[in-house]
Amino acid sequence: MTTDPLRALAAPRAGRPAYRQIEQGLLDLIDTGSLVPGDRMPPERDLAARLGVSRMTLRQALDGLVRRGLLVRHGGRGTFVAARKVEQDLRVLRSYPEELRGQGVDGQTRILRLDQVPAPAHVATALDIERGVLVHQIERLRRAGGEPLVLESAWVEVARLPELSQQTVASSLWELLATAGQAVVRAVERLEPVVAGAQEARLLRVVIGAPLMLVQRTAYDAGGRAVEHAVGVFRGDRASFVVEVSGVTDPGDR
Repeated sequence: MTTDPLRALAAPRAGRPAYRQIEQGLLDLIDTGSLVPGDRMPPERDLAARLGVSRMTLRQALDGLVRRGLLVRHGGRGTFVAARKVEQDLRVLRSYPEELRGQGVDGQTRILRLDQVPAPAHVATALDIERGVLVHQIERLRRAGGEPLVLESAWVEVARLPELSQQTVASSLWELLATAGQAVVRAVERLEPVVAGAQEARLLRVVIGAPLMLVQRTAYDAGGRAVEHAVGVFRGDRASFVVEVSGVTDPGDR
């Protein structure tokens, strides 16, 4: 940092836990862009002395932001402001590559599996097809800005897209469906917090037990037919989700 944005960080006052005040102050500096990705935090001893708190209190504040993925610790190097989270805007219908392009983030895809398999029960239910009907099963590891972001499994009926290759599924299934005259116009998504198992931890480069967000999605074409079902797990420290709720007319109804 060429300047010291932490000069704006106020010392805690009585009435609220000191670590919470420090955590909120640092969050404000990150939100306003005073602290940017890559900025290095001062040594804990120095910052604690500047704020007039114990090192343990300061560590509590930093730990809260590390858990949220806003700060990252590099052993032997210090604590840094983390890369900004990739936003998943659930208010609009966009594919994963479109979402990244809209945020100016470079995305990469690694294909882990591409097979034709009989539809298992949960896929058959989601796609409204008979169990055992042949479907493509696509497993992809999506990266954003060079870091793993989401591990995804998707299923599409083979009859809808007879020919798929590693190259074509590296981009967007929705684009392929649109080209085939089955453009996605609606999707239902269900979100559920989960923790990383051994496989997720290895592929997403997190520790076992790290927070993830599981997203189940079924996409529909203009005729109301389910054309794709997908299940993805996003790194909790690298992704945020935006939703919008309306329809409340009386605050007393909340």
